[in-house]
Amino acid sequence: MCNAESNELLAALAPELNEKIDWPTEKKFAVLKTAAPDMLPFTEELSDEIDSEKFALSFLIQPLLFLRIRPGKSESVIEKLNEAKLPFEKITNSCIALPQGSKTDEVLVLNREAVVQDRNSQQVFSYLKKENIPLPKNVRVWDCCAASGGKSILLYDMLHGIADLQVSDVRANILNNLRSRFKDAGIKKYHAFTADLTSDFSLVPPEKFDLIICDAPCTGSGTWARTSEQLSFFNKKSIDDYAEMQKKIASAALPYLKESGLFFYITCSVFKKENEEVTQYLKEKFHLQLLQMEYLKGYDKRADTMFVSVFKN
Repeated sequence: MCNAESNELLAALAPELNEKIDWPTEKKFAVLKTAAPDMLPFTEELSDEIDSEKFALSFLIQPLLFLRIRPGKSESVIEKLNEAKLPFEKITNSCIALPQGSKTDEVLVLNREAVVQDRNSQQVFSYLKKENIPLPKNVRVWDCCAASGGKSILLYDMLHGIADLQVSDVRANILNNLRSRFKDAGIKKYHAFTADLTSDFSLVPPEKFDLIICDAPCTGSGTWARTSEQLSFFNKKSIDDYAEMQKKIASAALPYLKESGLFFYITCSVFKKENEEVTQYLKEKFHLQLLQMEYLKGYDKRADTMFVSVFKN
């Protein structure tokens, strides 16, 4: 289903299918007596915003590799890619797409010149640009589920390096990766700490923030086109488990948001329990103003699908 050219393995195991390898997807489904929705057994959990058939079909096409060019590096990055004869497409002035598996690390100094970051992940803070939000000169930012720091680097670049960054994660080992990336990216002014926001808040600094990023742990369903084997192992019950965890983490972080501060709730999920329902829960519990709620759909762009809610305290 994922290929259009004959291959030896399929010819050996199922020659009758190999002969039909260049058939249109619809005809292949008919031969297998199945259809696109059958690949996704959790359609009742999907957000109404998601086109279930297009989302399912995206599992058959490997997403692209996306790079975000860092400020001031565009000319040198493009020049190096051309010299290396790596094929690429320029999506925006800072976003380029390459075939999956491109050896970008052999051509570029990653994190210093460009960051490997999905096309839609690069857009999660677009509200700040679109609405031209005024922020304090030394804006205090807490990335409370920072992982390896990709979104912190993105925001640092958007704010021209003026952010006072606090970054935390429950996993100490992933913060080591973050420190290495921050060093490559030239980010020196930050404080990193380990914190489990589902139970222990003792390590959280006793201060408040102008902007909090909560890129919450989730099912990752918006990235399943990259790892479609997840469909084989996925247990529907985990949607509820993740939703409860997301509510706990966001609820633990929100008391540290300043008055008029902004809270970004982000997932790479397509399930309404993790997205719209958590958004409604947070809005009601903390009496927040919901400024934006949207899906950044990637299934028709060979990219990940992201969800973003922006709140004002």
